[in-house]
Amino acid sequence: MTPRRVGFRDGLAWLPTAASLVAGRLGPVAGIAALWLLVSMVAIAIPLAGQVALVLFTPMLTAGVLLAFDQIRRGLTTTPFVLFAGWKDPARRTGLLVIGAWSLLGSLLAAMILAGWLGSQLSPEQLESAMADPQQLAEALSGVSFGAGLALAMAAMSVVLAAMYFSIPLIMFEGRPAVPSLIDSLRAVLLNWSAFAGFLLTVVLLALGIGIMLMVVLTVLGLALGSAGAMIGQVLILLLTMLVQVLMAGAQYVAFRRVYGAGSSGSDAGTGTGDDQLVA
Repeated sequence: MTPRRVGFRDGLAWLPTAASLVAGRLGPVAGIAALWLLVSMVAIAIPLAGQVALVLFTPMLTAGVLLAFDQIRRGLTTTPFVLFAGWKDPARRTGLLVIGAWSLLGSLLAAMILAGWLGSQLSPEQLESAMADPQQLAEALSGVSFGAGLALAMAAMSVVLAAMYFSIPLIMFEGRPAVPSLIDSLRAVLLNWSAFAGFLLTVVLLALGIGIMLMVVLTVLGLALGSAGAMIGQVLILLLTMLVQVLMAGAQYVAFRRVYGAGSSGSDAGTGTGDDQLVA
């Protein structure tokens, strides 16, 4: 499959289009978000191993959400357990685990770049004292320049995320191998940088809107219900976070269809047989 170039205005529409799909089937989407939240909480509760596993399996869970949006677009019934659809096919499962490993290694690389930059500005004695005392850590970091190190770490992470973005739907809908999918995804993102600029603008606006809404709601809950309101607010934040994550996956699905073409086997023909069998 060859990616096509789309523009800034096209990127502006990815998130609203995904939102319209969610609005039409809010119940199933909420169920998927709740199940994803449950899986994440169980994984995070397991020290280190659970967190590593969550990073490795997140592309597989994302692939299940992409399949759910494809089913919603085509008017098919979807269930929360479509979240695990990527696990059912061995070839897809292997490819998606490779993407998860890429994400883990990329995150470690970005962290090492930033840590190396900070370490070059602090003595071993400063690092040791900072690790033992949060106040010492704050004082040590106050005199550190983050500029170049942070920029390098962000650049590395941007490459990692760009390579992942279309590789997940390419594996899920097209059955592509992992490494060619990573390369093709990076090429597609670079080709459509202006569309992604528009998409990032909508993400920023969404984040600002949600932030303002949460501030108002949490304030009202705190004043009206006290500590119980604070607890309800925490649950609301968790649920809203997962709904937003599902919505972002929906935007990823919309972007894939726009960049790789609505007439591709990954958008129409292919998902009507093989991918439906994944959740059968």
